[in-house]
Amino acid sequence: MAAIRRRAGNVELPSRPIALFNEMRIGIFCTNNYPYPLPEGIIYANQMVAGVLADTLAEMGEEIILFAPEGSKTRARLETFGMKPYSDPAINSRYPDSYFYEHLMVSKIFCYARKYHLDLVHAHLRPFSVVPYAAVSGVTTLITVHDPLSYPAYKALPLANEFKNIYYAALSEAHRKVRLNLPWAGVVYNGVDLRQWRFSGAKGTYLCFVGRLMPQKGADIAVWAALEAGLPLKIAGTIYDEDQKYFSEKIKPYLGSQIEYLGALGQRDIEKLYQGARALLMPIRWEEPFGLVMVEAMACGAPVIAFSRGAVPEIILDGETGFVVDNQKSMVRAIEKVGKINRRRCRRQVEENFSAAGMAAGYLELYRRIENGV
Repeated sequence: MAAIRRRAGNVELPSRPIALFNEMRIGIFCTNNYPYPLPEGIIYANQMVAGVLADTLAEMGEEIILFAPEGSKTRARLETFGMKPYSDPAINSRYPDSYFYEHLMVSKIFCYARKYHLDLVHAHLRPFSVVPYAAVSGVTTLITVHDPLSYPAYKALPLANEFKNIYYAALSEAHRKVRLNLPWAGVVYNGVDLRQWRFSGAKGTYLCFVGRLMPQKGADIAVWAALEAGLPLKIAGTIYDEDQKYFSEKIKPYLGSQIEYLGALGQRDIEKLYQGARALLMPIRWEEPFGLVMVEAMACGAPVIAFSRGAVPEIILDGETGFVVDNQKSMVRAIEKVGKINRRRCRRQVEENFSAAGMAAGYLELYRRIENGV
């Protein structure tokens, strides 16, 4: 089929088959704190999801622009506005206000969307950094909410419902069930690029915990459960300044031959961690909107043992790809029998329900529903 080149203003757009000429043109973005893919040692699910979505949609032949800082690499069309990532010391040492730097990027995105007539802008950033610009610009906008909707600040979001060009997507049915009157376009599960999370059939010799070291994620409970079960625990994750006290009091005293803190690992090292793990522990203390680490672990063959909060029961098949438990003691009992879980079944659960292709197809459906007025 012949391909043509299109232009929007003075910007040349990628070639596409004539048969796809009426397809939508979508802009996707998250933060400008980091480039995509994320640098080694940085864990930020929102950015990972936005980048994987842009790549996958572009591979499917859709016309996608990824807005991200310099240094990013994508299969979609990249627009940086000449902005370096805020994590660059040359930037954050000169401009101490990261929120202004982020808002500057968002304003540029919506100016671009109006100038070049994008059909829809899809944000994976906090709604409070997006809604004002979407409202003023009038650009059709979909915001995927990655935070728990129970955060007090989210109570104000319905005040923007008068702007009929703004829609929201939830990450799970449990996420959307929070009583918040918003114009929901639907639910789309996060997906992972299965080429980046390779399967291992080895049973594993240790337990692991992956995530930010903060009270809500429950690393201290994972430590207790591992000690009770008599198994090694390897912990990987970022410690932010506000969580230093938690780490010093609840985690650090137990570090030694059985409990090991590996630091903030890059994607390849986390993949190896999952591949060698008997199970991932996720003893959360909040209503988890999704929990991307569960999907990453299962893709690598590691079963997941998690508290039954938020989206957990939607992601784990209890007794098949891990165990959904109610408390610390039941977590220990689950650890004792997790060796019976078929690791290949864990991988298949991700292939069938949480792949990047499945996520992309889900969002395409939402885009078209929004185009048709939902």
